[in-house]
Amino acid sequence: MTELVWQRTPILTIGFFIAKEVRNLVRNITNFIPVLAAIFVSNSDWLPYAVIGGYLVFIVVSAFLNHHFFLYALADDAVHLRTGVFGKKSLTLKYERIQQAELDQSWYFRPFDLVILRVDSAGSAGKEVEIPGLPFNLAQDLRQRMLAQTASAKATTENTVADREQTEAPAETELTFSMSEIVRAGIMDNKIFVLLAVLIYPLSQTDMLEERLVPWLEANVSFLEESLWLNIGLAVAALAVLFILAVGVTLIRYYNLHFSILNERYQARSGLFTIRTVSFRYQKLQRVQLRQNFRGRLLKRFSIRVSQLQPSAHAQQQSGSASFVLPVLTQHLVTELCGWLKLPRSGDLNWQGISFIALLNPSFWIALIAPTVLLVTYANDVPLMNGFFTAALLWLAIQGYAIARWRNYGFTISNGWLAIKRGVFGRKENWYPLHKAQQIDVYQSPWLRLLGYADVFVHTAAGPEVIKYQPVSSALAMQREWASMIGSNHQRWM
Repeated sequence: MTELVWQRTPILTIGFFIAKEVRNLVRNITNFIPVLAAIFVSNSDWLPYAVIGGYLVFIVVSAFLNHHFFLYALADDAVHLRTGVFGKKSLTLKYERIQQAELDQSWYFRPFDLVILRVDSAGSAGKEVEIPGLPFNLAQDLRQRMLAQTASAKATTENTVADREQTEAPAETELTFSMSEIVRAGIMDNKIFVLLAVLIYPLSQTDMLEERLVPWLEANVSFLEESLWLNIGLAVAALAVLFILAVGVTLIRYYNLHFSILNERYQARSGLFTIRTVSFRYQKLQRVQLRQNFRGRLLKRFSIRVSQLQPSAHAQQQSGSASFVLPVLTQHLVTELCGWLKLPRSGDLNWQGISFIALLNPSFWIALIAPTVLLVTYANDVPLMNGFFTAALLWLAIQGYAIARWRNYGFTISNGWLAIKRGVFGRKENWYPLHKAQQIDVYQSPWLRLLGYADVFVHTAAGPEVIKYQPVSSALAMQREWASMIGSNHQRWM
C-alpha cells in the first residue's frame, strides 16, 4: 500500500460547510418549534436578535472548524476521509463498492471551476462521502474511476485513461428537454402546498396570527370585509402565486436537463445556478418506478425514478440521493426508455389482480361512515333527509374509490421482472429485477388464516414490496418458484 497524501479542501469550501449547516437547520426546523414559539410569545425585544445572532456565530465557527479538520486522500483503489471536530471519524471507501457518484457544481463554486463529489456506497443508503472544492477535471476523472465497470484494487493508469476516452466518446443516446417540458414537470410535481402546510402549523401553535396578523389586517385591509368573492379571489391568487413559485423551483433545478446513455451508463445533467450531474450503471439498477399523477394525466406526461438502494431517512432528505430521476416524459419517450432499460413491453404483459376478499377490510370501516355522518348531522339539527343524502353520497364515493383501487391493482412476472401497478386518479408502476430479490416471505395474519389467504413480501435492495390476498397454495407456489428462479440466475447483482 502506497503512503497516503492527505489534502485539505480550498478555503472557499467554508461556504460549503456554512450551506451544509443551513440545510441541517431547514431539515430539522420542526425541532426548533419550541424555541420559535418562545421567541414569538416573549415580550423581550432583544431575545430574537440574540438567538439569531448566536446561531449565525455558531454556523460560521462550525464551518471554519469543519473545514480545518476535513482531510481526504485519493488512492488507486479507494478514497480516504478524516472528519470531525470533537468526534473524529475515519472512513475508507473502496471504488468497487461505489453505488452512485454525483458531481454537484454549486453556484458559489462555478466561477472557480470547482465541484462537490458526492458518493453512495453499496453498503449504505445515505451518502457516505462528500468531498467539496475539487477541481472539475480531477472530480470527473475520479468519478469515472469510481464508476468503472471493473473497478478493482489493481486499477492502473492505462485503465483510467481508457475510461476517460470512453466517457469522452459520443453517447449512444442523447436527449435534451426543452423549457416547456420543464414547466410541465413543475406543474406535475408541485410541492409548495406541503411547504405551506409546514409553515402554517408552527404559526398556528402561537398567538402571532391572532394577536398581530389579524389585527393588522383588520386595521389596514378593511375592504376585505366588504365582499366574500373578493376574499375568495385573493385566496385563489395567493395559491396561484405559490403554485408559480413551485414551478420556478423546478425550473431552477432541472434547467437545461440533458440525458445520455453510453455503454450502459445513464447520466443526467441539469441546473441553473447549481449544476448537478447524476449517473448510474445498468448493473446497479434495483427498481424502476413509472409515475403519472392526476396532473400528469391531464398533461399526458410521466416521470421515471430509477433506484439503486433503499433510501434511509437521511438519504430521503438529500432530495432523492439514491435515485436517478427524469421528471417529465412523453408516452413515446417512456416506451423508448423502457426499451433502453430492458423492461418488457406493456402490450405483452399479463396483469393479475387480487381476490375480491381484499375489499372486506376497507368496506367494513367504510360502512361505519354512513351512521357516523347521520349522528353528526342529527346532533347539529340538520334535516333527516339532508343528512341521509349526505351520508349515502359520502359512503358511495369512498366505497367507489376503494373498489377502483382494487380493480386497478395488479402484478405480473415477465422476462425476469416483477411489476406491480396501482392507482386510481394517477398511475404508478414499480418494476424490480427479480433475480436481485433478497428475501421472499409468506405472511398470514389471524384474519388471513381465517380466510385461507396470505401476503407475499418481496424484499429488495430498493425496499420491500407486498402482493396481498393470495390463496395460501398460490402464495407458497410463488415463493418456491421465485426462489428457484433467483437461485438459478447468475446475472450480475451489483
